[in-house]
Amino acid sequence: FAARQHAMLPRLAGGATRRLTHGNRVGMSSFSDPFRSTRAAASQPSDAVGANIEVADANQRRDLAVVLVNPQIPGNTGTIARTCAATRVPLHLVAPLGFSLEDSQLKRAGLDYWNSVCVKVHDDWASFEAYYKGLGSPGRLVAFSKFGARPHAEEGAYLAGDWLLFGAETTGLPDAAHDACAASGGIRRIPIDEAHVRSLNLAVSAAVGTYEALRQIDGPPTLANPPRDDAPGTYTM
Repeated sequence: FAARQHAMLPRLAGGATRRLTHGNRVGMSSFSDPFRSTRAAASQPSDAVGANIEVADANQRRDLAVVLVNPQIPGNTGTIARTCAATRVPLHLVAPLGFSLEDSQLKRAGLDYWNSVCVKVHDDWASFEAYYKGLGSPGRLVAFSKFGARPHAEEGAYLAGDWLLFGAETTGLPDAAHDACAASGGIRRIPIDEAHVRSLNLAVSAAVGTYEALRQIDGPPTLANPPRDDAPGTYTM
């Protein structure tokens, strides 16, 4: 495993990076894209929903994407990458990040998935917004926040083409991102009992939001994942 980590390092790093230190955090402001080579080979879809959507791997969906804006904890980002790999949903990162892409915790959590999951690392919110708008009609921006006005599992909350945005673990989404989502697909809230817990872990929130969006976009789960006759006692139709 250690040898495989070492072999993956050049692909994860992608080239020289310039880091800016903010207190105890490390942000990345200008760096090369470590996932460019895998994106170049991706084919364009024939359906209208994802006609201009860039993916990291030809097997990825083009009707949903996850965007992490200023994530701070490498283990969370790696775990979200694993969820995206399992669901075939493209992942975007918006800097500044609270870690280096070479971080050992990040690689341990999502080591085998980066080249086929992460589409692009954007320099900042303005860069992502310009990229998003440049796609033409890429779909809506849907944010997740504990201050959201509508429940995350409300029927009709998600449409094909949506981009699901999650903010930093410590500060949430920046105001510009929050406002852009409010004017587009809205702000969704995953309910929690706040008597003892202030918020959900970012990786948990991303998984809950992603799977609920897929449920609504794909329809009943048995359509995409039919029950098996040889699976004893799972559920009854």
